[in-house]
Amino acid sequence: MLSEDDLYLVADSIPHLMWVAAPDGSIEYVNRRGTEYTGLRRESHYDWDWLSLVHPDDVDYAREGWAEATRTETPYERDYRLRRADGEYRWHCFRSLPVRRGDGPIVSWIGTATDIEDQKALEESLRRSERQTAETLTLLETLQSAAPIGFGFVDREFRVVRSNEILASIGTGSPAEQLGRPLAEVIPELWPRVESTYRRVLDTGEAVRNLHITAPSGRDPDRVHSWLGSYYPVRLDGEIIGVGLVVVDITERTAAEEFRSVVMENMAEGLYTIDDEGRLTSLNRAASKMLGWEESELEGRDMHAAVHFQRFDGTPMPSNECGLLKVRAEGRPVSVAAEAFTRKDGSVFPVSYSAAPLRIGSTFRGAVIVFRDITDQRKRQQRELEARHDQKLESLGRLSAGIAHEINTPIQFVGDNTRFLATAYQEMLELLLVYRECMDLSAGEIAWDERIGRVTKAEQKADIDYLASEVPVAVEQSLEGIERVASLVRAMKSFSYKDSNDRSYVDLNEAIRTTLTVARNEVKYVADVTLDLGELPEVPCTLGDLNQVFLNLLVNAADAMQDKDERGEIRISTRVEGPMVAISIADNGCGIPEHLNHLIFEPFFTTKEVGKGTGQGLALARTVLEKHGGTIEVNSRTGEGSEFVLRLPVDGKRPGSA
Repeated sequence: MLSEDDLYLVADSIPHLMWVAAPDGSIEYVNRRGTEYTGLRRESHYDWDWLSLVHPDDVDYAREGWAEATRTETPYERDYRLRRADGEYRWHCFRSLPVRRGDGPIVSWIGTATDIEDQKALEESLRRSERQTAETLTLLETLQSAAPIGFGFVDREFRVVRSNEILASIGTGSPAEQLGRPLAEVIPELWPRVESTYRRVLDTGEAVRNLHITAPSGRDPDRVHSWLGSYYPVRLDGEIIGVGLVVVDITERTAAEEFRSVVMENMAEGLYTIDDEGRLTSLNRAASKMLGWEESELEGRDMHAAVHFQRFDGTPMPSNECGLLKVRAEGRPVSVAAEAFTRKDGSVFPVSYSAAPLRIGSTFRGAVIVFRDITDQRKRQQRELEARHDQKLESLGRLSAGIAHEINTPIQFVGDNTRFLATAYQEMLELLLVYRECMDLSAGEIAWDERIGRVTKAEQKADIDYLASEVPVAVEQSLEGIERVASLVRAMKSFSYKDSNDRSYVDLNEAIRTTLTVARNEVKYVADVTLDLGELPEVPCTLGDLNQVFLNLLVNAADAMQDKDERGEIRISTRVEGPMVAISIADNGCGIPEHLNHLIFEPFFTTKEVGKGTGQGLALARTVLEKHGGTIEVNSRTGEGSEFVLRLPVDGKRPGSA
């Protein structure tokens, strides 16, 4: 039987850290390897001081495990780091078993600590390697399944080894169903066209890139697809073991390019693109035709210097005013209603254009310019302006007799009153002279009775009482007549000149009253006018154009009641409806047949007798309202009358526009 010294000798010879602990877990003995490893005396390990050697992050884990083992009297096994004499912490596997005498209580604990630092490092290396491998495989599988391109691998016998869903869709069957099958079976329609490519890659070891193929796919046989395929040799230990395949479906891109080509070449508007320096990169057919340049002649040239360098009058267009260059400087779309472009032959023509920036990410790469020749549009606008003026003159011509009558009546009684006032003045002057003669002190030889007689006779001749009552009336009537004539003249001035395109803020209620003044003689014999004018904000508009619209509608209303047996009524009302001002002009005349309601705004359409209307009034009214961002609509029934409702935006902008 070994002695105690022999047992200690054996313990010191064990190539592990070894210790003996009391039943409560406090250390009582540490072998020589333990003291050598830690560099501390044995006594430093006793009781619970051994925890000071455990890595700070592992102390709680070690203490709790050891306390649990001594409390439950069960074996202890845990891995944690222990500080070596040089200060390095190394992983150890700590194991301890309870020692009993027979079935009695624990008399001690015997434990060992085995250095597993290298094992831990190896395990961690293996875990990292396995994790990296798993991540790589996961990444490849994710790319293979999620990437919008086809991936695949074919062995030297041209059998499918790997294929993702995108690539499999070109042929027949799912990726799983295609594994191990020859390509001749998977893509029977395409194989004769690509077989030589596969063989070339295997024979030469060189990749074939971006081979364009067009054909129906196995899963969509009724639609022609376009693909770009790239074929790469796959090597293992220097030997080619198969062909890797990357396929991109460019069907949509091809269709978009074809669509772009069709649009570019067939659109009526001119379109060209420039790079970030303002140089031409492309030019469509319409632009070439309008400018007189071929694309090849302008390619790479500064488009401002080539087509946008001057104004209509030939003066230079500075580059800092060029809308095309502002797109580059400001990085936002630019729209211009009218500017001049110069053709190859040097002639200038008017265009409207819009330019928008082309970006790649946040970097400006150029601009797209769309333009159209507005020569015909400007001529049409001029014709419309002249037509509106002619329509105004036509209306004034029709109203001239009535206006002449309206002016003649007050002028006539102004003239009569003026003649009366002239006579009254003469009589009063004669009376005044008699007064002066009788009051002259130098005429002392005239008796007082004779003076009274002369004055009485002069007063009777002048009829002082009559003049005192009638002269103020004549003056008041004359002033009223003059004001009536002045108001008619002011009203007529609104219709007597060609309008500019400038808009100003207008009181629409006052414009309606002015128009009624002009049209009074046209209306007063056939209808009474009722006004219900609400409180309106001033609206930006072209007053002359709107006056013409009001006048046309009033004249039409009067015409509609010419044949009525009784006096008619015209009702004019105004109100605010949200962002719009609404103006209603209604009559109880003959009305418009329902089947003609949709035609009355067409140019030259009229329901009046020949010679009484040109059919331009309502057409021009609709044009004027649309140019103001407004609308005009009619509600009419035969025999009951018509109502025209005009709506104008309060802010001058069409609802819904920016």
